[in-house]
Amino acid sequence: MKLGALATLCDARLLGDGDVDVTHVAAVADASAGAVAFIGHAHDRQAAHTTGASAVIADVDFAAEHAHELPCAVLVADAPSRALRLAIAALHPRPAPTKRHESAVVASDAVVAADVVIAAGCVLEGGVVVGSGCVLDPGVILRRGVRLGARVRIGPGSVLGDDGFVFDDDGVPMPGVAGVVVGDDCWIGANVCIDRGLLRDTRLGARCRVDNLVQIGHDVVLGDDVVVVAQTGIAGHVTVGDGCTLAGQSGVNPHVRIAAGVRVGGQAGVTHDVVDAGAVLSGTPAFAHHAWLKAMARLKRLDDVERRLRALERDHTSPHSTRSTE
Repeated sequence: MKLGALATLCDARLLGDGDVDVTHVAAVADASAGAVAFIGHAHDRQAAHTTGASAVIADVDFAAEHAHELPCAVLVADAPSRALRLAIAALHPRPAPTKRHESAVVASDAVVAADVVIAAGCVLEGGVVVGSGCVLDPGVILRRGVRLGARVRIGPGSVLGDDGFVFDDDGVPMPGVAGVVVGDDCWIGANVCIDRGLLRDTRLGARCRVDNLVQIGHDVVLGDDVVVVAQTGIAGHVTVGDGCTLAGQSGVNPHVRIAAGVRVGGQAGVTHDVVDAGAVLSGTPAFAHHAWLKAMARLKRLDDVERRLRALERDHTSPHSTRSTE
């Protein structure tokens, strides 16, 4: 499409020739003619000065300072990442699936709206409810009683509604009697496991973002706008407040309650309730990030401190050392 048309579609201001043809989106360092590239990280800003792209998407500040130095047109956007998303949608449209794949098996008593597209490889058990505008990628399994709100996206291989990791006093697995409820506009990545509730529904609020390879245990409640990054594990009965972020490989102990707006750093382990809204935590067990930074700075000096201490001990015990007789 023409660059000018793309600029209008992306709600960006064009600095350059709007009649240039663009065909695809590419990384700024690898781009060639016809490509639209994105300037995000500092490395991208440096590579933009020698890019082969026909245009780059940039924020207002970068464009004001560097647009005249670049070898291509610039799409200036107040929200650059949104402009990139719109450019990808325009230049790399996903093919529409067939109305009903020939391998799909649909129960005679299933209630399916007329405009639903049924692809291959997904399993929806009895009592499952899927809201309007949802997308289930290949291999998604929704076990009995899972309920999705509107516009939920679930990545390949994810399983919602399997029994949680719960055993009775004899070590016998205990099946859950509740379900999984996912709010509107949630995005769930690939190979995510969300366990059904034992006695109450496991719940995800609206607009949650769950990255690939996340485990969410039984009876967990996530508030609205919670972000859970890859390889994070949330144990059973945890409550996470609105707007929290759990960074990659973090973990939360059972029955912990986390206040709204809390940010948990990568590989941190939350072992106790977090009552301060907006707190930033690091380490295992997790504690305040600023205190953790100080502790890590001291840790780096431990070898030097040990050497100095041993030297003092040697001097103190040396037969040539002098001691006061007072």
